[in-house]
Amino acid sequence: MTTVVISGGTDGIGRALALDQLRRGATVVVVGRDGSKFDSLVREAGEGGTPHFVAADLRLVAENRRVTAEIAERFPVIDALVLAAAYVHRERVVTEEGFEHTFALYYLSRHLLATGLSRSLAAAPTPLVLDTTVPGAPAAAVRWEDLQLAEGFSWRAANLQSRRMGFLSGLRIGGDHVRYVLFNPGFVRSSHQGALGRPARAVVRLLARVLGSPPDRAVAPMAELIAAPPEEPFTLYARGTRLPLAVGEDDHADAARLHLLTRRLLSAGPAS
Repeated sequence: MTTVVISGGTDGIGRALALDQLRRGATVVVVGRDGSKFDSLVREAGEGGTPHFVAADLRLVAENRRVTAEIAERFPVIDALVLAAAYVHRERVVTEEGFEHTFALYYLSRHLLATGLSRSLAAAPTPLVLDTTVPGAPAAAVRWEDLQLAEGFSWRAANLQSRRMGFLSGLRIGGDHVRYVLFNPGFVRSSHQGALGRPARAVVRLLARVLGSPPDRAVAPMAELIAAPPEEPFTLYARGTRLPLAVGEDDHADAARLHLLTRRLLSAGPAS
């Protein structure tokens, strides 16, 4: 039986994928904040797979470490890890641990989950990390001397930086055994979790109705990747289309630099 772990599995595309995998008979471990949403998901899924829920606030390093320890102990073999947790803050918000929100949720959490569950993933025949970080951010997006964007913060800058760091992290984690995919699901009709404000949320909902894909259709190519991971260690996708990948020496150097800085941040905190 396939075991799939999904962060952000109670809303949006994560929820739709959890439903899909449960209906295929998989063991699905959902990581999220709202147990009532998980209960609703289980009722909708009906009989088939085996659902599990791990409550967590994935903005926090301590919570990610607790989650990975708990899941690794309960599930020694994981076939796929899906990184789909999302919550948008248009303004600069700092977590109680001192990390900027976008950096914490969209980069650190993904990094911690992928590395913290590496042994369980390595125990599977063809393990996959499927990350909904959108590829395509420029190399210059990372502010190496100000990763927490204390100066000149904008949502766009935070978004681009987290996307570039997701690319660098995936480049380093993907290897001979674990396959790492950056997957752009496109515009999906979902709840679009975040502190958007009424006008912005109304616009997003209107665009989603007009331009967005239904969640069950959006997850179809994701389910295909889980069933048959790519042979290459690191790949990029936009919906069901594989994107060209050009990686140079500078990318590998940046990946190594980010890995070192991340280790320092995790050991000493963001002020260091």
